[in-house]
Amino acid sequence: MTGATHRLADALRAAIEAGDYPPGAALPSAERLAEEHGVARATAQKAVQQLAAEGYLTLTRRHPARVKERPRHTTVVRDRVVYRDELGYFFDRNAQDWAAVAPPTRKFEVPPSHVADLLGTTRGQDVLARRRLMGPRGATAAHQVAVSFIPLAVVAEIPEVGAERTGSGGIYDRFEEHYRAPLEWRETVSARHPSPEEQKALGVPASSPVLVVTREARILRNGEEVVVEVNETAMAAAQFAVSYHVERDESAAWTG
Repeated sequence: MTGATHRLADALRAAIEAGDYPPGAALPSAERLAEEHGVARATAQKAVQQLAAEGYLTLTRRHPARVKERPRHTTVVRDRVVYRDELGYFFDRNAQDWAAVAPPTRKFEVPPSHVADLLGTTRGQDVLARRRLMGPRGATAAHQVAVSFIPLAVVAEIPEVGAERTGSGGIYDRFEEHYRAPLEWRETVSARHPSPEEQKALGVPASSPVLVVTREARILRNGEEVVVEVNETAMAAAQFAVSYHVERDESAAWTG
């Protein structure tokens, strides 16, 4: 993206964020934008395409670009702490009161290869996938797509984790009750393009990246640490951030 394209995209993005172009409003044509901002028509077109890729605009052939209906005012910052309330464990204080925006689903499916590797299952082999579309209370569209992948051997050992209703505290309480040990978690944060399912659920275009938090739930079973679940939560990258406390290593101890 050239400097002129970058500057125009920044100006249009700022105008949208400020409400100069409210959701549903049509953007001026590329010709008019080029004239108003003193750039070439091709530059204006590229700036509009960039904002569409970021999820700000909807492009329809032979129609003006329109500002997309999306809750850009909500930026949720995830931290690296596990909490607990009366419902059980949760991992995002800012989304503690979120709820499912559609009925949760569960089915047998082949997980992504990296998930199978984390679970210790054979690639291409079915596992149980529990899928939830989550958002703030009252929301009609999902802000997060969360999928829990559980090995079938674990489901056979603890049938409750495969049931429609898993009981108070959910699957994590069932794991700890069964194995009589505390869970430990490890998360990896990455970014990628959304799947078709995520595009539809989150309302993002194929070119707009999603932030993915992959969380392994580990527990001691007969003295050996095993992964009993992998959760992948995808969210629009433009709306989320990850925050954590940076600790000093002994080598970085303050000597003042």
